Amino acid sequence: KYVYKHSPIYKQKIDALGINPESIKSIDDIIKLPFTPKEDLRDYYPFGLFSADIKNVAEIHVSSGTTGNPTVVGYTKKDLDLWSEVSARCIACAGANKGDMIQVAYGYGLFTGGLGLHYGALHLGLTVLPMSSGQSKRQIKLMQDFKPRILACTPSYGLYLAEEMREMNLDPKTSKWEIGIFGAEPWSESIRKNIENSLNISATDIYGLSEIIGPGVAQECTYKEGLHIWSDVFYPEIIDPDTNLPVPEGQQGELVITTLTKEAIPLLRYRTRDIA
Repeated sequence: KYVYKHSPIYKQKIDALGINPESIKSIDDIIKLPFTPKEDLRDYYPFGLFSADIKNVAEIHVSSGTTGNPTVVGYTKKDLDLWSEVSARCIACAGANKGDMIQVAYGYGLFTGGLGLHYGALHLGLTVLPMSSGQSKRQIKLMQDFKPRILACTPSYGLYLAEEMREMNLDPKTSKWEIGIFGAEPWSESIRKNIENSLNISATDIYGLSEIIGPGVAQECTYKEGLHIWSDVFYPEIIDPDTNLPVPEGQQGELVITTLTKEAIPLLRYRTRDIA
């Protein structure tokens, strides 16, 4: 009802299917709703897919956009509170405790990584070291001096920091980090083992994408047997990308996510292009 009332684009999409909000009686009816491909965000650039008046948008982030228009996402104040909440859950899921210090080495700025973890850490009651990416020697010095328990960055940068420590004649195993929250790029079990062996750290996977909220959609717990998605906020489907129909339990398919509580740019059945 919210997107139908506030988003002309979604109203047009839903009307074209011959349905309306009253057609949706239960979550099983979600398959009646239209998909949202990433191209929609580019085609309706910059604010066409927003369901909130831009005057009520508190923060805007923009993708790098290697070709054509970048993708633009926005957050109302309530959306920022929601982002803080789901990111805090992820950090806690990785093993963090209130009072820990976290070194956030994801990029800050238009990229959602740095600020997403920053907001979550503040919400959880952590001390934040907002390093952003780069300045690796300084990252290592402040790690040694401040002794943050948690490192948040891309897995490739985690490996790079280990290599940088070796070049500084330091043993990476002596790092003060105990927990790593790694994401924003694909990585494998072999990379995880390499990071854990190099830095003597527990490496966990965080999943998110800017179009949905940024980091904070799902997170591994310390058992590392799959990611936990916050199902009160995001509704996942796994579909066959050729037929667009749900696949049976345990079968691979494309991850499709519907946001349930966002205000600025809620998305119906967003095609993530990720295989799960």
